[in-house]
Amino acid sequence: MSEAPPQDRKDAAPATGLSRRALVSLLIICVIALVAVLALALRSSDEVPEVILSAVEVDFPEAADLNVSQIIDTLQNPDAEARVGWRYRVVIQDDAREGASGIARIGGLVTFVPNTTRGDQVIIEVTRRERSTAHAIVIEHEASGAAVAGRPRREPAPRRAEPPESDMVGQLFRGIVEDMGREGDGIVRVDGKVVFVEGASLGEDVEFRVVEDLGRFARGVVTLRFESETDQDESIEPAPEEPRRMGREDQSVTVGLMYEVLVTDVDRNNPDTDGVARINGLVVFVPGTQPGDRVLIRITGMQQRSASAVVVERLGDESELPQ
Repeated sequence: MSEAPPQDRKDAAPATGLSRRALVSLLIICVIALVAVLALALRSSDEVPEVILSAVEVDFPEAADLNVSQIIDTLQNPDAEARVGWRYRVVIQDDAREGASGIARIGGLVTFVPNTTRGDQVIIEVTRRERSTAHAIVIEHEASGAAVAGRPRREPAPRRAEPPESDMVGQLFRGIVEDMGREGDGIVRVDGKVVFVEGASLGEDVEFRVVEDLGRFARGVVTLRFESETDQDESIEPAPEEPRRMGREDQSVTVGLMYEVLVTDVDRNNPDTDGVARINGLVVFVPGTQPGDRVLIRITGMQQRSASAVVVERLGDESELPQ
């Protein structure tokens, strides 16, 4: 095969250079097209066109049975029915066991109301109803301390005032025991103030130290006993040699006298430790006894309708009482 003439080779060179430029241009166009496609793809991801495939008819549920404008007063209508979304005026009748909520009743249904206490009058909205209970929230707090039928409202116990400071505490005094307290302490008066002296007996002349001043009265302990001309004050009748027995018609109740009695009841203030006997219908409180005890007692104090005594001797039980 014969080679092409040199003139033909020179003509072919420009054709080869033109096809290289065309390839470069085509490559640039492809890059630009690719960038444009990516930009369109990213933009279309933010805005997805809405496509309606088909229309379906839907039956919407009826609106909930709510009543937020009318308030049903259960104080006037106690038979009202508790309904979710309805509002009621109620009085909290009790406290829940956990103490964090109160309990009201709507038509007899127990309804728990948080952040309320017994006696509060509030407007509530029922939020949930179960088979035997309901739950509600407070819309408005109207009043506190309303009267509630049933057990009385529990009031906090008054705080005991601290006794004032007294110059009597620690000082020594002397006096004659003129009466006896219910707990068996002797009673001596210092400038008109009653002092209960532990360990002192009726009629004794004692020196005592005040250990506590409670304002209206004080307490003390015996430090020294003095011998007096008489064992008892002249105004006090001496005790007879034998105790007076129940049933004697001439029997009278006098401080200092001894009586043989039968304990028939318990002291309501101290039912576990103290008993009550009766002498001619007069109630006598006898510490340290129980019903059925037959005891010899000494009267230590007299009140308008009752008396107090201490046990001198235990004689047995009811079965040994003389007929």
